[in-house]
Amino acid sequence: MNALNGLSPRGHRPTEAAGSTRALRRSRRLVAPLSMLVLAAALAGCVQTKYDVTGAVLGPDDYRYRHPILIDQQLATMDIPVGPNVPKLAPREVGNITGFAQKYRASGATTLAIVVPSHSPNARVANGIARQSANALVAAGVPRKQIDVRTYPAGAEETEAPIRLAFSRIAAHVDGCGQWPAEDQTFWMKTENRSYYNFGCASQQNLAATTANPLDLLYPRGMTPADATRRMTVLGKFQEGKNPSGEYKGLDDVNLVSGIGGTN
Repeated sequence: MNALNGLSPRGHRPTEAAGSTRALRRSRRLVAPLSMLVLAAALAGCVQTKYDVTGAVLGPDDYRYRHPILIDQQLATMDIPVGPNVPKLAPREVGNITGFAQKYRASGATTLAIVVPSHSPNARVANGIARQSANALVAAGVPRKQIDVRTYPAGAEETEAPIRLAFSRIAAHVDGCGQWPAEDQTFWMKTENRSYYNFGCASQQNLAATTANPLDLLYPRGMTPADATRRMTVLGKFQEGKNPSGEYKGLDDVNLVSGIGGTN
């Protein structure tokens, strides 16, 4: 119930009215300082404070935003030159095919294509080289059912039309390295503490090129099971009050490194 509803004109006492008047005066004296504080706060909100920001770390100059690592589907290829009078793969070419097969298996792809030239002077020799290439792929661990032999048209003038090995894979790369759009790089680098446009692009490209599984840059892998044997050893030593760390004898021996190469 509102307190004003309990008051009547007849029950109003002069002493109460005088007290209300004094309270009203005190409230008016308080309103002025409060209003000044509110006004000062409003004016302070209009003031724009400028902070110094290092452009090489934050903002549009950040190399992670300017040169992002892109992950998409790409075609991995390897060309095998085929001479018209060379009907057999050289040992170094077999080694190259073995390395390409390892990349194929690591990529998780399911089809590896061998594309053979047709209607070229070396077409007959190329077919024989294609069969040898397929055998080298199988010897390197590629299932034969995943090898798909195709042809591409080659002209009569292509006497050494190559065989191409190809598969589709997920790859990481960086686009746009080597760009220098600003005319005077040093001016705003010194005056605004900003990095040059190409800063960090090579590092991003190297990271993309050395990543075995590009999906690791997007999603974390699942945790592998813990080593139960090692866990029980550590817990057992902990319960016995012993040091649970492992012992690696010989690694601190100064003669271990000096003994490499036959000299002590």
